[in-house]
Amino acid sequence: MRMWLGVALVVLAGSVEARQDKKGAPADVAQAEAVKAAVTELRTALSRGKSEERIAALEKAASTKDAGVVEAIAKALGDSDAKVQGAAIEALRGLQRKEALAALVGAFERDKKLAKDAELAARLVKAIGSYGDAAAVEKLAAAGIDGAHGVVEARILSIASVRSVRSVELLVELARGAADDKVGAHAETIRLALARLVGEDLGTARQRWLGFWSERKKTLEVAAQAPLLPKDLQRRWDMFWGNPSDPGRAKPRGERGNDPEGKGL
Repeated sequence: MRMWLGVALVVLAGSVEARQDKKGAPADVAQAEAVKAAVTELRTALSRGKSEERIAALEKAASTKDAGVVEAIAKALGDSDAKVQGAAIEALRGLQRKEALAALVGAFERDKKLAKDAELAARLVKAIGSYGDAAAVEKLAAAGIDGAHGVVEARILSIASVRSVRSVELLVELARGAADDKVGAHAETIRLALARLVGEDLGTARQRWLGFWSERKKTLEVAAQAPLLPKDLQRRWDMFWGNPSDPGRAKPRGERGNDPEGKGL
């Protein structure tokens, strides 16, 4: 009798668990409802809301940190108002979801109208770089060092967000194939990017970069932990990524600001 009673209780418990799983945990249900509401609100705002309402709806959707809002947010990249487009870029950047990165990269590759706006294009490249994704950085590097100054700066520093020997190679190859005037215009940025990766200040002379790579490419190792740079270089890196003025290298990654170091999806 006791055995059958035990079996019955196990079966009943299993049935209750099955029903709970089918319905979903309360937290999951609440999240799904929040995402649905945010997407609905965003779609409504994008279709007939004022610019400030569209931006507010974008920020609300992004605050869910859920992949389910990505498609709706990405539509705002094509908005008629540059401020709304910028808010969409920042929303996708803040999500730190692979789906959001895919939307950003897609805009980088296909949205020619957005690319013509230097400020938006720079923000887009920076948003992609904030993910520290090697495949995405390859696509940024393929664009070379042509374009508006801010866009190229974002491209170079985004390459340095991926701590690998390949990133060093990409930077050197950018410099090798560019005209002298273009290299000169971005020499300080390349200097910063290389120093961030190799832990050594190689200056602003292209020949020195090429010589360093030629001598060290077979033995070079890029440390997983970024070095603490000289004050002027560190300050510029932190200003670009929006980090606190104190680099705080001893702090956990999550307390150091928006530096993409160590990220992965």
